[in-house]
Amino acid sequence: MWAAGAVRRAGLGLGLGLGLAAALGLAAWRRRRRPVREVLFFPSRPSCTEEVLIEAASEPGAAARPCPCPLPRGDCSLSRLMRRLLSARRSLEICLFAFSCPQLSRAVQLLHRRGVRVRIVTDAQYMGLRGSQIGLLRHAGIQVRHDQEDGYMHHKFAIVDRRMVITGSLNWTTQAIQNNRENVLVMEDAEYVKLFLDEFERIWEEYNPISYKFFSKDNK
Repeated sequence: MWAAGAVRRAGLGLGLGLGLAAALGLAAWRRRRRPVREVLFFPSRPSCTEEVLIEAASEPGAAARPCPCPLPRGDCSLSRLMRRLLSARRSLEICLFAFSCPQLSRAVQLLHRRGVRVRIVTDAQYMGLRGSQIGLLRHAGIQVRHDQEDGYMHHKFAIVDRRMVITGSLNWTTQAIQNNRENVLVMEDAEYVKLFLDEFERIWEEYNPISYKFFSKDNK
C-alpha cells in the first residue's frame, strides 16, 4: 500500500517537474526568439490581400471564410506589411506623407476597432487629395494630426507596440505599392525604435491643434 502511494507521488512529482521544465523551456525560447529583421521591396506582385484582413477579423480558432476574388494567393510585400501592422496589440503610431492604399487603411481601422490605440501624423496638403484615406480614418474615430508649415511632413514610418519600427521610401499609396521601386525595413531594435518614437512624440506635440494659427500676423 505504502509502496503504491510512493509510486503515485513520485509519478505526480515527475509530471509536475516535467510540466515546470516545459514551461521554463517555452519561456526561455520566447526570450531567445530572434528579433524581427525584414526588408520588403516594391512594387508588390498582384496577390489577394483580402484573406489577410478576413483572417485578422476572425475570432481566434474560427475558420476564416475563403475570399472569392480571382487574384492569386500567396505572400507578397503588401500582405507581409499588412501582417506586421496587424500584429499590433496595444498601440500603432503612423507618420506618413501620403496615405491612399485602401487595404492598409482597412487594416488600420480593424486595429482601431480591436482597441489598439492608433495615432496618425500626416502632411496637410496631401491629406486632402482625392483618394486619401485620412478622412475615412478620422471618421472612424482615429486620432490624426497634420502640419501647418510650408515644408512637407515627409516622414514614412510606423511603430508597432513600441517594439517594432517600419520605415523606408514607401508612401502608403496604391501607386507606390503597385508601380514604384520602393523599400521597407521592418525591425525590432529597442535603440532605433526609441529614436523613432521620440521623433513621433515630438511631432505629435508640435502639431497639437491648440497651437494652430489660422491667420497670419499680417492679417490681424
